[in-house]
Amino acid sequence: MPPTDMQVRDVHSRAHSAKTRTLRFAYTPDSDDAFNYYALEHNRVSMDDPGVRVRFERDHIIALNRAALRGELDVVAVSSVAYPRLADQYWVLSVGNSIGRGYGPVLVSERYQRVEDLAGKRVAVAGIPTTGGALAMMYCRGAEFIEHPYDEIADGIKCGAFDAGVMIHEELLFYREKGLGCVLDLGVAWCEDTGLPLPVGLNLVNKRLGRALALEIDRACRASLEYGHAHFDEAFAFASQFGRGCAGDHVAMFSNGDTVRLPGDVRDAMAMMFNRVADLGIAPRLEGFEVIDG
Repeated sequence: MPPTDMQVRDVHSRAHSAKTRTLRFAYTPDSDDAFNYYALEHNRVSMDDPGVRVRFERDHIIALNRAALRGELDVVAVSSVAYPRLADQYWVLSVGNSIGRGYGPVLVSERYQRVEDLAGKRVAVAGIPTTGGALAMMYCRGAEFIEHPYDEIADGIKCGAFDAGVMIHEELLFYREKGLGCVLDLGVAWCEDTGLPLPVGLNLVNKRLGRALALEIDRACRASLEYGHAHFDEAFAFASQFGRGCAGDHVAMFSNGDTVRLPGDVRDAMAMMFNRVADLGIAPRLEGFEVIDG
């Protein structure tokens, strides 16, 4: 008996599904990451291989750090300080990384004005390890660090749950609206201390995908970012839906030439950061790392 039309369509559907591979990309719900991925997420650019599709997910940075540690994601934005624990599973992509040159996470408070006054005090951080949390440990010695969702830290300080906290993402541009003051700009502290830019966040690709596909992903991410800058208003309209209404400044800070391709001084800064967090005891010692540069 010849197959029915329904059976033929089902065979074709199963054959198509067998040829299609879906990759999980994850980024933070923040304007710069949304801007960078706009074109790829909205099919303005695509992967070279038509059999590879991308599914996008968003979550807080500490959740992405932990999901990456479990190896769940194919491409993921993480805190730079988390990478030493992930190096056996992930390569660093040369595109999509967040770099601060004279800026970065900010330590803020309502009551305290000097970092020395925070010894023994409760300081909220988005997570351990996150870059803001690690910087606070470097430059605010003796405080008690407490994990808390990054977008609730400012309110926690205002209500007295914390004595101070570390602002990240658009919170670092918004905290003054909450009546909080800067105790220490941790990004400035790092850059002055080391003479290097601050690697805030890294964009990783899972090694299980293989080098050829990792290179294709690097090229696709760069094409997405370049499309966003070439069609700025279109990409910004999407990105501005995220964060605290400071998307213009935030995209300018963290979606720029450093984001398009990692320069040499950032790679030097990454090596220094990895050594620093090993010294703090929050990450293993990492002897080297590889950047996928498509």
